[in-house]
Amino acid sequence: MRLEIRTEGVEFVVSRAPEPKNDEGGRQKADRRTGELLYATELVAMDEAGAEVIKVTTAGAPKVAKRQAVAVTGLVAVPWVIDGRGGVTFRAESITPAGAPAKHGTGAGSGAAA
Repeated sequence: MRLEIRTEGVEFVVSRAPEPKNDEGGRQKADRRTGELLYATELVAMDEAGAEVIKVTTAGAPKVAKRQAVAVTGLVAVPWVIDGRGGVTFRAESITPAGAPAKHGTGAGSGAAA
């Protein structure tokens, strides 16, 4: 199940630059639908209630830097449970510098590995 997250009123700042998302063998994961390489970007999400740090996966490397304000398009949460452990992963269509046009259609809704 993928749960869409509304981002209106949320400010995002990059806290760690995008890094390749690797599997257990150290190989970079790729989007199952497009074959595009996956990257994880650590963000601080802030609203009137406070702040949270989240890692967001995108197909393709966002062109953003540490401490940069960004816009997140197509953000979804994907709950998971494996061998009695569970959590939530976050996936987005794009992460762009705040005020820049967003890239659309790259996989937040695809069957891609997250």
